[in-house]
Amino acid sequence: MVDDAGSAARRELLAHLREMLKAVRLLKNDMSTQHPDVPAGTLSVLALIDAMGGEPAAPGCHVKDLAARSSLDPSTVSRAVAAVVRAGLVERTADPHDGRASVLGLTPAGRRSLDDAMAWTDDRLAGALEKWNPEDISVFTALLQRFSADLMSHHHRPLEAAR
Repeated sequence: MVDDAGSAARRELLAHLREMLKAVRLLKNDMSTQHPDVPAGTLSVLALIDAMGGEPAAPGCHVKDLAARSSLDPSTVSRAVAAVVRAGLVERTADPHDGRASVLGLTPAGRRSLDDAMAWTDDRLAGALEKWNPEDISVFTALLQRFSADLMSHHHRPLEAAR
């Protein structure tokens, strides 16, 4: 660990990141209770399938692309996809460009479930942020985006190279 003037600040940041992850886990647990039609832990998969399937160049998405975009192991994504397919929220169809492959897309039930879950999440965030002004939310969003990008840019980078 680098021992410099920022070390204490980074330790404090890490402590607050743990608290944020705890809050996110609680939100996800509440999601499972409020939206039992969405298998636990699959909301982000549904949202990504929706986002990737809406891209003009692709009428759906492949599991391998979903894994790459989410930075998850393909086997983890395959299990999540299997769960949402079993739940009737996602369907597999033949890839029009490669009949051996399949593309994923939301079913009408998947669209309703995703919209309902996102509306519920928006309500929860609105409640949590009710005392924040729009500028604070924008600044926090920008800093969080910057932090995420900077942290991801150091993924797999040897510690020596970072110094």
